[in-house]
Amino acid sequence: MPTLLLVLGVIVLASSVQAPVSAQTRAEADSANPLRRCGLARDAGEAVDLYAVRCAERFIVQQGYTDLPAGADTSAIVPEGIEWGASKLDWLAGRRGTLERRPAGVCVDAAERFTVVFRSASGQTARAVTMDATFGSLRVQHQDFRLEVVEAEQYGCRRVGVL
Repeated sequence: MPTLLLVLGVIVLASSVQAPVSAQTRAEADSANPLRRCGLARDAGEAVDLYAVRCAERFIVQQGYTDLPAGADTSAIVPEGIEWGASKLDWLAGRRGTLERRPAGVCVDAAERFTVVFRSASGQTARAVTMDATFGSLRVQHQDFRLEVVEAEQYGCRRVGVL
């Protein structure tokens, strides 16, 4: 009986211990980061897909992926998975002009998370900007996205012009 009481006491004690606030997942931290949230106002009646596209377009410009100048304030530049440069200026140099300004498509999953697909500047590959249902956690994924998924309109994806 004393062993049972000891086990029950440990279970009660363990269940009352909470994870520290710093134990957030990357998605939770990204969602809370104002640099990874869409700062655009949503137009009245604007479809969520179109708003996600506008958010992603703005994000890739601000983060230096297009041929347009990135923001002058490097404190607004966020890392994207794998960054090979030693500084934010190096990151920007590596990103510059790698993606087209207009997306090829948008995908929406069952939880209303968004993936906005941009062709590479060469047109041969694509990368995606992902975001959560509240238009936060914006992140350029470092892996190529399969353009045929957009073209075939699979997995909740469709070409941007077909919204």
